[in-house]
Amino acid sequence: MLEVDKLLDQRNFSGSTLVTMLPERGKALPTGTLIGKTAHKVLKSTWEYLMDINIGIIGIYGMGGVGKTAIIKEVNNKLLIENTNFDDVIWVIASKDSDMQRLQKDIAKAIGVSLDDFDSAMSRATELFSALMRRGKFLLIIDDMWEAFHLDEIGIPVPSRDNACKILITTRSLRVCHDMETDAEIEVHTLSQREAWALFQQKVGQEVLSSPRIQDVAQEVAKECGGLPLALITIGRALRKESNIRHWKIALSELRNSTSSIEGMENQVFARLRFSYDRLKDDTTRSCLLYCVLYPEDHLIETEQLIKYWLLDGLLGHSGSQIARMQLGEMILNDLKRACMIESVFQFESCGEHVKMHDLIRDMVIKLTRENSSCMVRSGLGLQIPPTENEWPPDLEIVSLMRNDLKSINCEPKCPKLRALLLQYNSIIKGMATTFFEHMQNLKVLDLSYTGIVRLPDSLSNLERLRALLLRSCWNLQHVPTLAKLKDLRVLDLSYTSVEYMPEGMQMLMNLQHLDLSCTKVLNAPIHLLLLNYKRLENLLIIGLWEFTIGTLFIDVDVIQRCRSLVVLEVSFSSMEDFDRYINSGHWSLLDNFKFVIGYPPPSTHGKNSVGFFGTDIGERSSPALLPGRVLELEIQDCRGITQLPVFITAGASQLQCCKIRYCDQMEFIITPELSALPNLECLEIEGLNNLHRICRGTVQTGTLGSLKTLHVMACDSLKTLFPIELVANLKNLVEIKIENCANISEIIATREEDGGATETNHPDILLPMLQRIKLSCLPELKYICRGVMICDSLSRLEVLACPGLMTLPFLVDMREQLVCSLKQINGSRKWWEEIRRNHRDATYLLRRAFRRIPETSSDEESADGSIISFGSGSSSFGPR
Repeated sequence: MLEVDKLLDQRNFSGSTLVTMLPERGKALPTGTLIGKTAHKVLKSTWEYLMDINIGIIGIYGMGGVGKTAIIKEVNNKLLIENTNFDDVIWVIASKDSDMQRLQKDIAKAIGVSLDDFDSAMSRATELFSALMRRGKFLLIIDDMWEAFHLDEIGIPVPSRDNACKILITTRSLRVCHDMETDAEIEVHTLSQREAWALFQQKVGQEVLSSPRIQDVAQEVAKECGGLPLALITIGRALRKESNIRHWKIALSELRNSTSSIEGMENQVFARLRFSYDRLKDDTTRSCLLYCVLYPEDHLIETEQLIKYWLLDGLLGHSGSQIARMQLGEMILNDLKRACMIESVFQFESCGEHVKMHDLIRDMVIKLTRENSSCMVRSGLGLQIPPTENEWPPDLEIVSLMRNDLKSINCEPKCPKLRALLLQYNSIIKGMATTFFEHMQNLKVLDLSYTGIVRLPDSLSNLERLRALLLRSCWNLQHVPTLAKLKDLRVLDLSYTSVEYMPEGMQMLMNLQHLDLSCTKVLNAPIHLLLLNYKRLENLLIIGLWEFTIGTLFIDVDVIQRCRSLVVLEVSFSSMEDFDRYINSGHWSLLDNFKFVIGYPPPSTHGKNSVGFFGTDIGERSSPALLPGRVLELEIQDCRGITQLPVFITAGASQLQCCKIRYCDQMEFIITPELSALPNLECLEIEGLNNLHRICRGTVQTGTLGSLKTLHVMACDSLKTLFPIELVANLKNLVEIKIENCANISEIIATREEDGGATETNHPDILLPMLQRIKLSCLPELKYICRGVMICDSLSRLEVLACPGLMTLPFLVDMREQLVCSLKQINGSRKWWEEIRRNHRDATYLLRRAFRRIPETSSDEESADGSIISFGSGSSSFGPR
């Protein structure tokens, strides 16, 4: 200290100089303008997490080129200007080949420390730890991490409330976030179509886009970028001020055909995506990803089908049960999602899970396969002429021609290495060359589903390595050649075909694991003999396999009970007695999934673990068996002898999630005191119950329908009210109400004045906190939803069609700010909306932008702005559970 005092006495500099030499809090980074709501939302969420004392490590993830770095640059600069929570903001870029030592040195360099004198990882970690702790409350930003590291091994203090330090990472893999034990994760999504077009216009320049012809092509080019900012910027710059429409059309063609030579695409876009591909866990995961590109661009891929392809191609190994290998496939699928190579797409639950592949990742993978000629991908291109024989190189391993318009295939390809051939969703009405399969001796997967082929080529009989023959819904198919040589066949799907006789050689398929004969017209099928031979059979699907000449089912319940290897069973029972006998056997408890149908089933979309009764008497009978304890979905249609849900159903289905009751004319009640035994019921659909006067019988118990999320009521003409007021108190989880074509319903939620409840001027408030969607259609007597005030702050969509007496809405009586924010769409006729405006003037003014006019004269109605709003089952947001 004395020496310092002497130096200060000898100083020849101003007193402020020492202050200016203090270390900077961080360095401002060059940034552009953030584009899109997603980026600003991520920026806001990141900022909130940084200000939260309970959050230590934050992970931002998303596919390469989506804009993660741009967002955290904004975060960095905003912190330096606006916030003093951190004494220091440290920015480090993790190189693609970073190891622990490299990362240590990069962090040390960022804070002005040298680790050159430290030989061991421990000594470097100790020095780095001390240096970071001297920085006080710091934020460490690590951009583009590919691998997770232990903080203590690097020398980074673990964030805590005591040290007030934080770590912010960006990565292309959610797995890295999890391995880094992040406290919060934020995904960065691609831009919307509107945002993408705005960014593309900015990069191309308005001068060029003033030409309508170029603008039309330019919009298509922008769409091909799939909302990826990096691609939009790269292609936009490459085409900036390009006024030759021919060049624009060439660019569009190259993007659509995955052959882009646009300047910058290879080095800046594909190279980044390729690195993500190379960093996948192993070759198996990369091979599984390859199957995603076999589908058309933007196709929603059903995950179960995708994983089955992997299994059949041998990518999931050969040992263990199909169920175990399917579970392995689910793990690989999750790895691909976490690596942002594919993304989940949320459909209605009955449609199953789907995934989608980004267009540019698909282009990149296709480009890789072309380098070694291993794949031919021409799916969804509208082809009417198949590839010529010369276009089938001998090194081909996978070919996808699915979803085209091929009427015939008459060549004889010589492809000895071909493993998978996908031809589904083509016409092929004129057939295939007899020798088409002659030189495909390694073929394992053949999919001809949903084609019009009449007979399969005889050369198919020589595919001795074939594992899967998929012929689902080949509606014209009548002839399948002998299968005697196909001893390695694991999967045979003949469902929904016109085949009348079982193919020859079925008794030789000793390795068969999956047999689907659902809804076929096979006569005299010796199923009982085949089942006794198939010792490895795991999946048996024979719903609707009827012998049409005498109308009885050729399935022996005793034979099914002896199939101890089965894990999936879908079967029709011709009588309630057969069903009771099977259930009492306990065989169903060995199954992972089942679908049981009693009676003659209509075309149906039953889910897993479902039971359906069709056109049969399920009334009182001697000692009826309870439903399987794991049944999740129940359907009752055209059944006699029941006035309410039978005891054997309510007592045996404690896990039931979905119940559908249709056209049971004697049904008087749905909700009975016994229904409280169904605590997990989430979906209730009733239709065509002409004798239904009340939903409930007896006193409503606490908790009845407490899990209900979806209620659909259709064509119940005797019904006058839907809910008693006592029941509504239980409906805290209700999300969707749809009521249609009920001629006499006048009030949805009824109060009981005679029981000392609400009076004409004293109605209790109705609270439905989770309600999001209401659809009311063709209800000529409807006057009220309820007579009091309804609080439903989550309501997002309301549709009212042909309900002339409904002139007030209970949730608009006391308009809440939360409802103004959540209610995004109100669909109805102009006349109806005018009546609502007269009764709720202030509320309708606040919601005026949400209203869309729908004339009540067509099923596909025209909205006020000219768009079409459809209420068909395929496009409405109101679909089955």
